[in-house]
Amino acid sequence: MRADAPALLTESASSVWTTRLARLVPPVFTFAALAFLFIPIFVLIAYSFNASRSTVVWQGLTLDWYAAVLDDRRLRQAVMNSAFVALFAGAFSAAIGTLTALAIVRRQFPGKEMLSTALLAPIVLPEIVIAVALLVFMVALKAPLGFTSMIIGHVLVTLPFATLIMRTAAVALDPRLEEAAADLGANEWQTFLRVTLPALAPAILSAFLMAATLSFDNFVMSTFVTGVGSTTLPIYIYAQLKTGLTPQINALGTLLVIANMTVLIAVIGYQFRLRARRQRLSQ
Repeated sequence: MRADAPALLTESASSVWTTRLARLVPPVFTFAALAFLFIPIFVLIAYSFNASRSTVVWQGLTLDWYAAVLDDRRLRQAVMNSAFVALFAGAFSAAIGTLTALAIVRRQFPGKEMLSTALLAPIVLPEIVIAVALLVFMVALKAPLGFTSMIIGHVLVTLPFATLIMRTAAVALDPRLEEAAADLGANEWQTFLRVTLPALAPAILSAFLMAATLSFDNFVMSTFVTGVGSTTLPIYIYAQLKTGLTPQINALGTLLVIANMTVLIAVIGYQFRLRARRQRLSQ
């Protein structure tokens, strides 16, 4: 037996344990990251059933805070305002982002690179700078602040994200599909409506949902460009901090989580059905 056999065995055992630990590191960090993200949500849901007015002291179970959410007229109005602005901001961002992405990917025109860079400016610049600039512009035009200014501001903030999603989808789109449609006699408008737009539909939906989500919980831009009667949910919650938060906010958060999960499940189901349909057609 070799004299250095014990050292080789020790080195081999150390290597095995090092390999095992290396394999454990990614799952552990992943679990820790997920716990950091989701534990606060679970705590929020649990304390939405708290009978105490305190958000940190537990005194039993109750559903009164959910009833308070439904009975609070100003809270309902704030939620409706946020949903209204998010719907239009998401739709405009998805539409403009789709056309812009197709122009950048499929067309050659002067200033193309400048446009691509300018679209990323709202991501790089602090949002408060964009909000102040828009406010100064609206005041210079003597335009009233309200839903219109809010939607414009939210489009400025969400458009880069929608454009990036659509640009990725446009690059992945097979140009041979459009060429085949042109060979069959379709003009550019017919090709766009019957080929390009349906192929980009999943990406358009993703861009809309991303923009609408960012718009719904936007606070900085909304604070600067809001007007009378257009108070959104984040501004309303911030105003409630002056009088103290109650589990009513937890109940509202729980309802929003349920609504988001419902939309997410619906979108995932739509994606699966669309993929299954394409597989059946390809066969």
